[in-house]
Amino acid sequence: MSIDLKNKVALITGGGTGLGKEIARLFAKEGMHLAINYSLSRADAESTAHELSTQYNITAHVIQADVSVASEAERVVDETVRLLGQIDVLVNNAGTTTFCEFEDLEGLQDEDWDRILAVNTKAPFFTSRAAGRHMKKQSGGGCIINTTSIAASRTTGSSLAYCTSKAAMSHLTRCLAKAMAPEVRVNGVAPGFLRTRWGDKFSDEAARRMADAAVLKTATSTEECAAAYVYIAKNASVTGQIVAVDAGLSV
Repeated sequence: MSIDLKNKVALITGGGTGLGKEIARLFAKEGMHLAINYSLSRADAESTAHELSTQYNITAHVIQADVSVASEAERVVDETVRLLGQIDVLVNNAGTTTFCEFEDLEGLQDEDWDRILAVNTKAPFFTSRAAGRHMKKQSGGGCIINTTSIAASRTTGSSLAYCTSKAAMSHLTRCLAKAMAPEVRVNGVAPGFLRTRWGDKFSDEAARRMADAAVLKTATSTEECAAAYVYIAKNASVTGQIVAVDAGLSV
């Protein structure tokens, strides 16, 4: 069954820039109303909200919160419901990393591990738990989509901590799909190499290597990756899945 997203509500963490912004744009194109969460990039979030509300005639709010803190994650979900009346789709897109060669086992400090695991693994649980309280009461339930990474199943990436955190996030996705069924569907999207603000932190040589390593010999299209979130949100039969959109980098 295909779900009509018009007038549904989506909360997107890290929704002001990069992939998050493109997800927000495609949801707005479907007629969804948006809550765009940001931690630090207020101007970007406000610009995205204004652009999409004007272009697609939808309502878009921005909400500041550090979702790696349980109370903040609960607040951003509750604020979404207060402002927009419901929450139908939650996209856990906020993420972080520290660039460090895998072989440099001394390169990451304890604080790096704590921050990366908090943002990439704990935060999606906190927001999902909070959103589930509302979704389970709603007619039609809800849908949660986690932005994981192909790094979750590879031994390459920006850092050991990042790959580990995304592997945990991917398994969290499957566990939540079982724990929150049947009212709530939970899935993940695993992007490949995206030329976003984060992707541009890789050197040109590293970017070329990743593009060449992909079967399609290119970086992953941000728009085509974002389209996977729309597909998952609309397909009522998909849950517990990790969908790779990576130009064949993981093949």
